[in-house]
Amino acid sequence: MGVERPAHDGLDLAAAQPAYMQAQEAILAMVEGPDLAPGDKIPSERVLSEQFGISRMTLRRAVDNLVRLGVLERRSTSGTHVAAPNVVRPLDGRHAYSMSQIVQSSGGAPGSRLLFFEAAVASAKLAENLGVAAGAPLIAIRRLRTSNGVPFCVETSYLPAERIPGLAAADLLENASLYGILKERFGIQAGDRRGVISVAPIGAQDASLLELEPDASALLYRSIVSDRQGKPIEHMISVNHPQRVMFQTNVDLLSSE
Repeated sequence: MGVERPAHDGLDLAAAQPAYMQAQEAILAMVEGPDLAPGDKIPSERVLSEQFGISRMTLRRAVDNLVRLGVLERRSTSGTHVAAPNVVRPLDGRHAYSMSQIVQSSGGAPGSRLLFFEAAVASAKLAENLGVAAGAPLIAIRRLRTSNGVPFCVETSYLPAERIPGLAAADLLENASLYGILKERFGIQAGDRRGVISVAPIGAQDASLLELEPDASALLYRSIVSDRQGKPIEHMISVNHPQRVMFQTNVDLLSSE
C-alpha cells in the first residue's frame, strides 16, 4: 500500500506533522508523478513556498532533506533538479557484468564495503537455484556498493562452497572483484544472468546503509548467475536505492570479467 501524500496546493498547517515534513512529502509526490523525469528542474523555492503557504526557510529544510536522500540535486547555475540515477544497471541475460564495470560505465568510481563473509547451508529454495543438495555448504557474502562514495545498493550473494575452496573474506577487501577472483583463481567465468525486479519495503539496517528512511521501499533484484557451461554459481539478492539506481535494457558494456 502506498503512502498517502499531501496535496500539492497547500499544507495542513494545523496537522501534528511538521510543515517541513509535509512539504517534503508533497515534493516527493511531485517527483514521483508523471510530469517530472530524472534531470527535470522543479519549481523554485519561492514558488513552492507560496504554493504550500510556508516560509522559504521551512521549504528549504524540506528540499535539503531530499537532496541528502538523493531525490533532488542542486546545480549551481540552474537550480534544483530531480536527481538522475548514479548507476544504470543493465538487464541483459546474456552477460553477468561485474559491479565495477556497471559503475564505471555510469561514469562513477566503484567502491565496496564487506559487511559479512560467512559459512551457510542451502535452504530448499537456494539448493534449487544453485543446483546443489538441500543443506549443502554455501558461502554467504554481503557487501555495500558505492559509486563515487555514495551508497546505492546492498548485495548478498550465495555461492556453492565446493566450487570456491579457500576463498576468504580477506580476498574481497580493497574493492576486489568477486567475478575476477572466480575467473583467475577458480577458472569460473560468469556467463548469463536471470533475474526479477520488484519493489518492496526494506529493513531498518538496509535503509540506514542506503541513507533511506526506516520505512522506505527499494528496488529488489534477485538473480541467478551461471558459468559459461550453464551451471549456477551465484544466487544474489540486491537491495537498490530507488533514486540512485536505474535498470535498463539494451545496455552495451564491455565483456564481463
